[in-house]
Amino acid sequence: MVATPQISVCIPAYDMRGQGASFLAEAFESLLTQEFKDFEVVVADQSETEDVAQLCKAYSVRLPVTYVKNQAGMRRAAANTNFAMQHGKGRVIKILFQDDYLCDPDALGALAKAFNYTRFRWCVTGSAVTRDGQTIEHPLVPSYHDQIRFGRNTISSPSVLALDAQQRERFDENLVWLMDVDLYHRCHTSYGPPVVLPDIHVVNRLHDAQVSRSVTPAQRRAELAYMKRKAGFGGIRGARSYFLQWVRSYRV
Repeated sequence: MVATPQISVCIPAYDMRGQGASFLAEAFESLLTQEFKDFEVVVADQSETEDVAQLCKAYSVRLPVTYVKNQAGMRRAAANTNFAMQHGKGRVIKILFQDDYLCDPDALGALAKAFNYTRFRWCVTGSAVTRDGQTIEHPLVPSYHDQIRFGRNTISSPSVLALDAQQRERFDENLVWLMDVDLYHRCHTSYGPPVVLPDIHVVNRLHDAQVSRSVTPAQRRAELAYMKRKAGFGGIRGARSYFLQWVRSYRV
């Protein structure tokens, strides 16, 4: 185990209807292919079974894995991701959801270079999606726009995100659907534009048990209303302004 690694890969883990451990194993395998070796892996586990714990123990002989059991009452993804970040010791915090994986052996190396040669506090990378774990489609080069916080995500999932460990922003634990775009907006407000690495480094897996699939229409409405309050839109005029901002966000 590296005492003070340059990068902490922080993975929030769940049962995911019995698929969590198998997805995590693929994420671990992608980390084993990385040419850059100065990193640790932090797994924050909210599973009700021992599958994730046993997998981490098995891989710890090949990967520098730190396993932490999250027994807190709040079980939302934002809280568990923050818990994983809290235990990272690296200079750079790299988020990786357990059902996603790195598809480029230079992914962590490119991140290390980005943070070594710039003063930026956050970085996002290119991504794609997969439905079967093999076929990669819909590549996306991340871009930021001012209305991203209202649900029009042009950056991708938290798995494309890396943060300077000294920055203060964390995921809002009241959010699920908008947890990523809210953080992107706050990082941009606090630190300016991110470093953008356009190459595809992350593959996001689409499946029925992913966290975003559990969000109901009612919860989406509630989170948009919450974001309205965070943005300071109040009263009839404020509500109209918020609605126009939300509509515009889908036209970007």
